[in-house]
Amino acid sequence: MPPRRSTSSVKRYRESTSPLTSSEDDAAYTPAKVTPKTKGARSIAVKTDAVIVEAAVNVEAAAPPAKKPRASKGKISKEDGENYKRDVGGDEAVDEKSKKKTPKAKMWPPPDLDPANHPARSGFPIFALSPTTVSNGSLNPSVPSRPMLLGAHVSMGGGPATALLRASKAGANGLALFVKNQRSWKSNPYEDEAIQRFRDLMRPRDEGGMGYPPESILVHGSYLINLGNPDTAKWNMSYECFRDDLRRCHQLGIKLYNWHPGSTVGACSKEESLALVAKAINKAHAEVPEVVCVVENMANANSNILGTTFSDLATIIRLVEDKSRIRVCLDTCHTFAAGYDIRTNDTYAVTMRKFGEEVGFEYLGGMHLNDSKAGLGACKDLHENIGLGDIGLTAFRCIMRDPRMSHIPLILETPAADKPLEVGELAVWVKEIKLLYEIQAIPEDEWSAKSVEIEKRWRADRDVMNPPKEPKGKAKNAKKAKKGKKDEDEEGSLWHC
Repeated sequence: MPPRRSTSSVKRYRESTSPLTSSEDDAAYTPAKVTPKTKGARSIAVKTDAVIVEAAVNVEAAAPPAKKPRASKGKISKEDGENYKRDVGGDEAVDEKSKKKTPKAKMWPPPDLDPANHPARSGFPIFALSPTTVSNGSLNPSVPSRPMLLGAHVSMGGGPATALLRASKAGANGLALFVKNQRSWKSNPYEDEAIQRFRDLMRPRDEGGMGYPPESILVHGSYLINLGNPDTAKWNMSYECFRDDLRRCHQLGIKLYNWHPGSTVGACSKEESLALVAKAINKAHAEVPEVVCVVENMANANSNILGTTFSDLATIIRLVEDKSRIRVCLDTCHTFAAGYDIRTNDTYAVTMRKFGEEVGFEYLGGMHLNDSKAGLGACKDLHENIGLGDIGLTAFRCIMRDPRMSHIPLILETPAADKPLEVGELAVWVKEIKLLYEIQAIPEDEWSAKSVEIEKRWRADRDVMNPPKEPKGKAKNAKKAKKGKKDEDEEGSLWHC
């Protein structure tokens, strides 16, 4: 993709293509005064300097003939180029060039996200979940039967409302997004138009929206936030970023905000660090209304990272004053990497029972669905596409058939397509969403036989969109080995000469 011009360069270009008005410009270039030109006059002016001089003399004998721009072996300047345009075509020629079409970024909706071209939502017919007496932390558990709120973390490039359009284009029933640059401490405030567009698209379809209610959207917070840092200045910086995220959620009408709890950075105990996280949540609840804080579990067990155990999550909840505005998000890759096994029906049941006992399903507000490139308890946060890593398809089928996972966002954070311009930016998630609803509907007595065929088919599809890569270590060693072999070959050829 060619580099985009900076705002300043675009401004300079526009100024250079506007008619000269300042005294400095007039001094630098004084064209011959001529009468208004017709199309034919312009063509005559191109053909010969004599005609230009003659026309000038007819109007004002004292006016000197206009000088043509000097030829240059290299590139001419923008100013010289525009002066030449004025010589041969007058202001009208410049005006024709300066006419611009409406930029795609300002068209609404963007042509590639036009709802008229969106597919039907996935998840139909709706799978009938087993009845349960256990309730989760859904914001709206009483909604009539509907598909699991399955979706992906999509881009908000072009404005927050485009995330809703991308989710719809993927056939999703839920979604996640960032509300600003996730790797920047500060971002520009939203324009009123951007806020209204988002709120309008959240509305039900029969009211002209895309049908994404607040309980189906799970925002992901900035990666820079560390509310467990005991350094006062750094904690304050993290808190301001955290609060800004929450305010943006409130502006857009979003109720669920998910983020990583942080780290002790080796400067205090975990208990002290967890208390600092709870302090931030309590402070934010007093300053920003309605938004629910959803703390995510983490992968790096036995480290300074917070939230790697269910007991860490339970401690934060215990210290939060308003329990109605605190939830937990379970990431399957993080859960598995931290040592909680979910690969089979039995191990999934054991892990969920532990979660229910230590945290409580009433605090489960969402899930991130990711397979893992690392093994059980590896403490590595390495996401893989659904069913193609060390976790496997069975775990995700268990989640899709678990009534305790209904009415909360189930968000894919799996690797996207390597070449989105060729296969589409949403292509992988479209396939995974359909895959998850497909395995949800397969009866238990058929699962063992069908799972093998489904995994094989899905792996082939994924490899087209995301060709498998060699692990960095192996690729580096292979490169070294190849270089060593080349050196040996060259040495051998010299030896035989």
